Amino acid sequence: MKGLVLNQYYSVGKSLWNYIALSVVITAILLFTQNEMLMQFAAWLPLFFMITPALEVLKHESMSGWSKFVLTLPLKRREVVQSHYLFYSMMIIIGLIITVALFMVADSIIGQVMTDSAVYKMMNGVGLVLIAGLLNYPLTYQLGTEKSDGILVFSIMAAVGAFLLSSWLFEILLGTVSLDALQGMNLDMLFSGSFLAVSLVLFIASYVIALYVFKRKEF
Repeated sequence: MKGLVLNQYYSVGKSLWNYIALSVVITAILLFTQNEMLMQFAAWLPLFFMITPALEVLKHESMSGWSKFVLTLPLKRREVVQSHYLFYSMMIIIGLIITVALFMVADSIIGQVMTDSAVYKMMNGVGLVLIAGLLNYPLTYQLGTEKSDGILVFSIMAAVGAFLLSSWLFEILLGTVSLDALQGMNLDMLFSGSFLAVSLVLFIASYVIALYVFKRKEF
């Protein structure tokens, strides 16, 4: 498993470091504008930058012939799929660390940046990239890496759409609950926590689907 993950890192290592540099620079600029809408993007941007090379791994493996060669090794297909999901999860963690670090630095310099609202935005961002991942892997296994670029764009757009739909449904749900029941509740935390939890469960469930598709795939 360690060797598989390292191979994925080496295949996209250069672009990964480029994305890290871009995420740091662009996010820092967005934070120092102190614009509320731009700070929303600042909480999401490093996460989306970090998952991009992780999703590009499948294309690199196909172009280099690794995706076929790895099946000749004494490895189970389950381990290959697990390594992809593990590498993707690691990229999410790195993206989250970058985001938190930048928000904390900005908060120490200009203040009022690392707020509760910022934390909720980060939680939403993690939920978004989890949805993008849970769509991308099964679809790429099924449709092939030649369509990976289109799948990547679709998965990101679908994740944003799912977030907007969830926000809309949450507001409708709140409209059916009495005001007395909502008193004292942190609605932003409730939504962000629920969105993150559901996204995580679906991401884990998508591994089962991706494994099923990968096992049936003929190279």
